Amino acid sequence: MKKTTYILNALLAAALLSTSDGLYGHIAAADTAHGNISSVSAAADSATPVLKPLWQAKTNENGLYDKQAPASNGLVYYAASGKLMAADLTTGKVKWSIPGGQYPEVITNSSVFYITSGGDLMRANARSGKVIWKVKGGNAFSEVGAHAALESGTLIYFNENGGLAAYNPSNGKKKWENKALPMYASSLIGQYDGVLVVSSTVDNYRTQFFGLDPATGKQLWRTEGVYSFLAYRKGQLMMRRQPNLSTVTGGVAAPGYLVTWVQLSPRTGKVTRTENYTPLHDVSRLGNSYTAIVGTYLYTADGNLDKNEAFLRRYTLDQDSNAKPVSYEQYGKWLAGPENGMAFFAQGTELIGVKLSNLSTVSYGRFPSPVARVQAVGRGVFASLDNGEFYLIEAATGKRLGHIATNATEIGNAYVVNDVVLIQTNAGLIAAALPKSLK
Repeated sequence: MKKTTYILNALLAAALLSTSDGLYGHIAAADTAHGNISSVSAAADSATPVLKPLWQAKTNENGLYDKQAPASNGLVYYAASGKLMAADLTTGKVKWSIPGGQYPEVITNSSVFYITSGGDLMRANARSGKVIWKVKGGNAFSEVGAHAALESGTLIYFNENGGLAAYNPSNGKKKWENKALPMYASSLIGQYDGVLVVSSTVDNYRTQFFGLDPATGKQLWRTEGVYSFLAYRKGQLMMRRQPNLSTVTGGVAAPGYLVTWVQLSPRTGKVTRTENYTPLHDVSRLGNSYTAIVGTYLYTADGNLDKNEAFLRRYTLDQDSNAKPVSYEQYGKWLAGPENGMAFFAQGTELIGVKLSNLSTVSYGRFPSPVARVQAVGRGVFASLDNGEFYLIEAATGKRLGHIATNATEIGNAYVVNDVVLIQTNAGLIAAALPKSLK
């Protein structure tokens, strides 16, 4: 998901959703596994070694939350000073650069696909940086930008100014173009049941989804609503539908549900099923921070926007709509997860991990500043603090293996590539050696 879409989704979550009406008293809490808690003392932080980065590089801040590491073949790719750069993963030495190149849209073992500042779609050799082909992007290009994604062997180009086109990634030959679709804050959902599904915003509040013929780009259907895509399950598109509060008058209670999920047919775009969980007296200030489907469960983190709450709950899909969810509220404010079988919570400046299989907990201790984000990667837990510190922690024991002062006001995703930790921040890209116990 690209930066524009991420920002709009964050605004949507912040704009949506309850004043307390005894909600939490109606939800069954998960049983705590007493006597199975390990912790790290408050003094552990002073003994945590300061890690010296292998290297750092200024970037243009794009790709902070990309799921895929911007790396391949021992190189890491980023954009800076109007160029697409490729640097050695372990030393940071720049191996090649392309003037006018932006942050890579797609990275494979052999190629890097990117869009120039003028809107051209380019393919370059991932190892040498040699440009292989260049094509003009569809529709008039604007400063709003564009992005691209690879789906089922086809390169899809989205113009945020409107329109999308499909290309053969090998030679850049255009397969089709649809100039009519509005593509502001757009996303490629995927190809399901022979239909290419894409989305864009209607008004920064509602989302519209389009079903396209993947061979021609012809629009097959369109549907809109306050939806967010969750997963493809049992031949259906699973969406969360948020309450439509655009017509709600301030100060007036808006009855609704904690969770509403719908199924859409990928062939027709029509809603085939709707499920409502946990009725509430008022959802006007209910904020949703996270929703995910994991197996047969739906996890959701919600709370009162005015109180900056985020409490994790778990529903069983296809359960009775009046059934109570499992609540993890007693562990604190939700931060992340499920990831690697764990969820992470904050109680003040303390970070707590909960193993969802047996509810055993690991206290990672208190930190000098509140924990803003958490990632579970392999054997490690990466914690980003509000003060810009980044901690590397052993997941099983809670041992702090080191911390880095990023000097950033926003820390994005971190990745592990060839025993190197790559940290995306708005102050630049940071590379550090992965501690031995996390290898």
